[in-house]
Amino acid sequence: MTPSIVSKATADHGGGPGSTSVRAVRRSARGEGVGRVGADRMTLVSAAPVFRPRLLLAMVLIGVASGLGGAAMSWTLHAVQHLCFGTAASPYTDPYSEVDGPRRVLALLIVGAVVSLLWWLLRRPQPPVQSVKGMVAGDTPVRRRPPMLRGIVNSFAQVIAVGGGASIGREVAPREIGALFAGRIGDALGLDPAQRRTMVACGAAAGLAAVYHVPLAGAGFALEILLASFALDCAVLALGTCALATIVARLTVSPLPFYRVEALEGSWPVLLAAVSVGLVLALPALGFRRAVARVEARRLTGWRQLAGLPAAFLLTGAVSVALPQALGNGLAAAQWAYDGGAPGTAAVLLGVKALLILATLGAGAVGGTLTPGFSLGAVAGALLGDLAALALPGTDPTPWALLGAAAFLAVSMNAPLTAILLTIGFTDQPASAFLPIVLAVAVAYACARLVTTRAETGTETGPRP
Repeated sequence: MTPSIVSKATADHGGGPGSTSVRAVRRSARGEGVGRVGADRMTLVSAAPVFRPRLLLAMVLIGVASGLGGAAMSWTLHAVQHLCFGTAASPYTDPYSEVDGPRRVLALLIVGAVVSLLWWLLRRPQPPVQSVKGMVAGDTPVRRRPPMLRGIVNSFAQVIAVGGGASIGREVAPREIGALFAGRIGDALGLDPAQRRTMVACGAAAGLAAVYHVPLAGAGFALEILLASFALDCAVLALGTCALATIVARLTVSPLPFYRVEALEGSWPVLLAAVSVGLVLALPALGFRRAVARVEARRLTGWRQLAGLPAAFLLTGAVSVALPQALGNGLAAAQWAYDGGAPGTAAVLLGVKALLILATLGAGAVGGTLTPGFSLGAVAGALLGDLAALALPGTDPTPWALLGAAAFLAVSMNAPLTAILLTIGFTDQPASAFLPIVLAVAVAYACARLVTTRAETGTETGPRP
């Protein structure tokens, strides 16, 4: 690296001691540089190793703890589903379609009452439950060492809600558990602030990896979203922690991929489908991201939550009487799309699922939008594929659902690399699928960035993502 672009390592990007980080500040020969994913800067880092015995020990301990936490989350989810529906979700199947509508409504009413009470109690005037990004930052005493019990209860409340059929994702819960454990382990080992920040991010990512069996995607999540740094030392620590967590979780949790999808081929029709999906779904995905931000900023609290959240669960239950695919974190909806659901139902499911996600979050629920966004993209892609088949007889609509899921997720998460890795990990796609998935994500993300960049420079109005 040339001296003109080398700068001093900064703790903000999670580099460990002994590493040399390079901050690319949007400069090149033309005065431009590499923009950070989801922002406008990226950290580039030399290959200087930072591994010391204490840091390696932290990686092992955090990986094991996050794996156990992720496994506990999976066990809890299955237990709640068995209790509510008599069976639990398994690869490629959901527990909702096997029971009648009244039981779905009753399950959601009971679960809604339980979790609304838990979240109301957790938001009483006490040290607040911290987000994963807050724990990674660790810039205040409460963020650095949040109450352990409150954090665990908050995480398991999310899993209970999803197990009962709520339209939110469960992926935030294992990330929070992983971050909580990592912070405590980092303090016990005496890690410095930069090391601790890196390992808390790795712990959160390891929780995600353990639950979904996606170690590579987990590492990508830590680097792209939590640390915003592709430092070599951070990458190796993230990969090691996520791999260990996945191995530990696999001792008791099925390693099968979460979705059954035909292998994609990089043929010209599939590549054209990837471009089409990226162009069409970029703006809807961006709109969904902004809508989620708005409802979360205005989510109900206090007594309003005690009334509003059960109402949102009741709405979900009422919808499920006619549309059971709308229940849960999106696994049922996405698999339905991959199996070739009817176009008319797809259009209804798309709108209803999006409404339920926003209503549940706005009513006061805590949960992720990763798997719900993935399901919206799958349903939207399936619908586009069916329309393409009507317009051009002979078009195979099958690849459109998976390409739609990848494109939509990249924009809704504001994280293209993580979206690619998650899509491949979720569906166990072969190497032949990489090109069309990458192409769909690239087109969608480029379109979304074009819109947001114009908005930020004042040529368009509207909220920033």
